[in-house]
Amino acid sequence: MANENKTIIPNPFLRDSSSKLIFGDNILCSQFLRDYADMDILRNVQPEDIEDVSERYVPLYSTERESDTVKKVNIGRYLPLKGDGNPLESSLYIVSLIEHKTKVEYNVSMQILRYMIHIWEDYEKEMEKRYPHISARKDFRYPPVFPIVYYEGAGRWAAPCDLADRILCKELLNGYLPHFKYQVVRLQDYSNEELLSRGDEISLAMMINKIKSPADMDAFVSLPGHRLDKILKDTPEYLLNIMSKLMRALLYNMNLEEDKVENAAAKIKERKMGRLFEGVTFDFQAAKKEFEEYKAKGETEIAANRAIAEAFRAEAEAFRAEAETSRAEAEAFRAEAETSRAEAEAFRAEAEISRAEAEAFKAEAETSRAEAEAEAMKADAVAIKQE
Repeated sequence: MANENKTIIPNPFLRDSSSKLIFGDNILCSQFLRDYADMDILRNVQPEDIEDVSERYVPLYSTERESDTVKKVNIGRYLPLKGDGNPLESSLYIVSLIEHKTKVEYNVSMQILRYMIHIWEDYEKEMEKRYPHISARKDFRYPPVFPIVYYEGAGRWAAPCDLADRILCKELLNGYLPHFKYQVVRLQDYSNEELLSRGDEISLAMMINKIKSPADMDAFVSLPGHRLDKILKDTPEYLLNIMSKLMRALLYNMNLEEDKVENAAAKIKERKMGRLFEGVTFDFQAAKKEFEEYKAKGETEIAANRAIAEAFRAEAEAFRAEAETSRAEAEAFRAEAETSRAEAEAFRAEAEISRAEAEAFKAEAETSRAEAEAEAMKADAVAIKQE
């Protein structure tokens, strides 16, 4: 525990940097896995069981993913397997993948799947180097990956936790789709009192991370000082430094004067959390006014966007009504055309009958003419004979 972890924070965003500070440290991460990961095998995990392997995977992704953490957690002494349970007698570990989110991201299940696939492919390549063709063996197994989303946002986590829910018409191929779930640890689900009752550094760090408004700061300041001091009683010096950095980042973000920020940060290093803001006055009214102005501006923008949406909806309704009218007119034209076609067919049939009758009259006339000519010739013959 005495070894000092040096955490480099390349991410420029405050919340991401705070997350990197927290989960980059093995003591804080082990506390997080024990207290907040819903997995029995991790209930007793210790800092020495954890190896940070983030640098092996995270750089493959974009800068905004720098706050994600990948830990290799040795569970061999908590779950000793022999024989068929661990046929290759390899070291037993869980890869804990901690995704940090400040807002809901609906495609996080696919992001996690890409991470998991890469972790497994990397493991396979490493094992192939040591034992050629081992992945083709019947008893070859990939390490378990436990995905966790650490969510600091105020709203509920609305994204589906099962990858299959992101696939269209999943019911058609449900049994043939990849199903896996990730766990969501939502910071706002824990009250300050609940976090304080845990009595460890990770819970204190989470209380600090919960502060996002004057009301949050007021609630933190009102916590019992002696209970906060007790948390830091046996905290290693380097870990005090991490907690100090967390508070310093928070206070600078609240535009507090430098001397007051540094005085508060020094109090943490002195293990005096109960006197953290001694002599420091927060202008909550000014902050509240600023927050209210920001809220009003947001509400105005929401109202404007809602009005635009209503206009689009009304226009869409008008288009729909116009389309219905056009469809009705088209139906009328079609019916009229059908009537005209039927009438034309009737006229054609009548014309055919008239033509047939005319042909019959013509044939009859031809017969009558032939008969008349025959009679005339016969009369002429009789006349000639009489002469």
